[in-house]
Amino acid sequence: MRVPAGAPVPFGLRMRQRFPFLTQLSRPSLGALGVTVTIVLTSAAVFAVCLYPKIRNDYYKEVQKRERAFIQADREQLADGLRPWSNPFEHK
Repeated sequence: MRVPAGAPVPFGLRMRQRFPFLTQLSRPSLGALGVTVTIVLTSAAVFAVCLYPKIRNDYYKEVQKRERAFIQADREQLADGLRPWSNPFEHK
């Protein structure tokens, strides 16, 4: 595509001129783009919720220990008037 002298060249056209193999690639359909974005966002969410805490296990242990140090109550007070959990299979 020819652009008049002095006119701004769009980014996509500039990349196609610099890298000719990009002209062979076609623009993906909206459906394919939607599926790809959904897969990427789901993968990022699974990583953030499931895998990152397992990778940074020591950090989360330290934070949990620090937060539990601030709790100044025993089991009965934390149960809020309810009977604390006990093992129903334990013989008395």
